[in-house]
Amino acid sequence: MRCISSRIISFAVAAGIAVTAGIASAAGAASHITVIDDAATGKALLGRFDYVGSWQHVHGKHDGRTNGTSTRSTHTGDVAILRFSGTRVRIYGVRGRSGGRAGIALDETSTGGRPVDFFALRTQTHALIYESPVLSNGVHTVSIVVWGTRDERGHYYYVNIDGAEVESPP
Repeated sequence: MRCISSRIISFAVAAGIAVTAGIASAAGAASHITVIDDAATGKALLGRFDYVGSWQHVHGKHDGRTNGTSTRSTHTGDVAILRFSGTRVRIYGVRGRSGGRAGIALDETSTGGRPVDFFALRTQTHALIYESPVLSNGVHTVSIVVWGTRDERGHYYYVNIDGAEVESPP
């Protein structure tokens, strides 16, 4: 159960404040969750996205996206990189009829990665796209690579990132 409300998190993210919340796992061990908005950017900085290629920042979409924003690309080979310190990462995005496919690589330099699909018949905002396994506590890198492919029912190739949550020990 989260110890702070999503409204407080949204306000803090909007103000550019790093947000950490305590949670208790099923086993009873406490963890901290840090929320990272898609608009928090910086090359090689911990807790910031680094977008390489032709990414587009979308704003003013108050449909469930964190802070009303997301960052998207349709260009094959574009990469979003997130360096973080913790034991688990969750990537959130927007799924819909215009969603494409991407590969997610954790602590790898490979551009292949585990396939993830941003396609859905109905729009899903702040949808969980990827959750890492439990990792050793430390600095890790997750890379999201645009593949430029899509579901045959899809209309376009968007890989649309809403943000991330990083779990770490207290």
